[in-house]
Amino acid sequence: MSSTPNVKHWIPARFTLRGSDHRISGWPFATIVLNQPLENGTLFWDVCRRSNTVVAADGGANRILDIKTAEDPDCVDVICGDLDSIRPDVREYFANRGVKILLDADQYSTDLTKCLRYIREEARMSTDFEGEGDALNSGSQKEYLDIAIFGGLGGRADQAFSQLHHLYVFAHEEPTVSKGDLYLITPESIVFLLEKGLNKIHTPLDTGFFKENVGIIPVAKPSVITTRGLEWDVTDWPTEFGTQISTSNHIKSDIIEVQTTERVLFTLELDPSMAAPQT
Repeated sequence: MSSTPNVKHWIPARFTLRGSDHRISGWPFATIVLNQPLENGTLFWDVCRRSNTVVAADGGANRILDIKTAEDPDCVDVICGDLDSIRPDVREYFANRGVKILLDADQYSTDLTKCLRYIREEARMSTDFEGEGDALNSGSQKEYLDIAIFGGLGGRADQAFSQLHHLYVFAHEEPTVSKGDLYLITPESIVFLLEKGLNKIHTPLDTGFFKENVGIIPVAKPSVITTRGLEWDVTDWPTEFGTQISTSNHIKSDIIEVQTTERVLFTLELDPSMAAPQT
């Protein structure tokens, strides 16, 4: 793979450091919870403990309270959306704990979009998101705030495709919303959209965060990819729906390199201990 000064680094494992409840010094991030069952409670509470802010998208508040035990933290800071899905008992529970509840009746935006816009605005206005910046990627972390999104690919198939569509739209058409990286977290995978050019994905297997399976999926356009660090690496390999896509490949290095001519979806399998419900 040819060298280039423009390299995009991805470090999905830094959302969680096992055995630690404090927030990551110098690397703030936000968490959004959508209205889908939270089947990976172990990972969810770990991420929430480390997140600088947790925003529930309307009925996402129901999902949080449904799995919460007395030992789990009161981590929700804001509930945002058109508020047509949140249960009355859930709304009362969080209101009594001082959680900000924001009605956004815009029928042309999804609850995910509303939450993203809220977080971006808060990041510009608040000192809570200030950090030391990203040592690998240029730009201050206050300007490029990463967001973990739970529940993005669960439920109905059309809703899952809608979330992938919005992930692509945010990256291409709404830079004020999408500045920073978005990670969709499902019960079994973590998913994000690689940029054009050279991407380096940090995947240390000794963290207990990942298993071996990865996928590289062309979302909107055909792409040509070159990889390094996988069991079945490819060079100048065309990929598009209807011809060939890369799925069920295996991690063989602590850093995977993907050179791509277009944005492609990258999926990483979570270790079952992270994906399991909290006991």
